Amino acid sequence: MNQTCLLVTLPKPECTDRVRQLLQTQAPGCEVLGQPSDCSQAASCRWLQALPQDQAGEVQALLSDAVEVLEQTRHAFKSAQLAQLRKRLSRMLESLSNNCESGKTPH
Repeated sequence: MNQTCLLVTLPKPECTDRVRQLLQTQAPGCEVLGQPSDCSQAASCRWLQALPQDQAGEVQALLSDAVEVLEQTRHAFKSAQLAQLRKRLSRMLESLSNNCESGKTPH
């Protein structure tokens, strides 16, 4: 059985320690990681590796498509949840665009 790992990125290490303490009783088999390099499987974990540049463009195009569909249908489906999803996707798309333009890789 695979071990469950939770990557927690919080501004203060003591906050991560607190999450670790709380989860010890609630989910004893869960490993809480403060940063990706803490994971013993980081080298082979696809979730902790940066996307290849060609795939990053595909992800951006797909996000852009999703945001556009949500924008076009927002009057047909008056849903606060869809509005929030559209906004989160828009922010992620903007973040990815900024990182790609500056040559940075997202964390």
